[in-house]
Amino acid sequence: MLLGIGVAVGVGATLFGPSIWRATRPAAKSALRAGIDGYAAARLAAAKVGEEVEDLVAEVVFEMSEEKAAADSSEEPSAHAPGESEARGAAAAA
Repeated sequence: MLLGIGVAVGVGATLFGPSIWRATRPAAKSALRAGIDGYAAARLAAAKVGEEVEDLVAEVVFEMSEEKAAADSSEEPSAHAPGESEARGAAAAA
């Protein structure tokens, strides 16, 4: 019984396969074209997002370096004892 079904499917595919393929080829091409267009659009969108993220990271790194520089410069005078910087300035002027 199964052998008969297999033979029938094989004969049917041989007889009707080419005509079915010719009938479905335009639809297959359209689907493939849409897939390729979608892939290209997704790549473009991903590139734009990647660029935005790179810009954001660079901006944050720059702000962090500015904050660190400001913190370092504000710590320098407090590293000396009170009045020590005035004494140095007076000694340098003399």
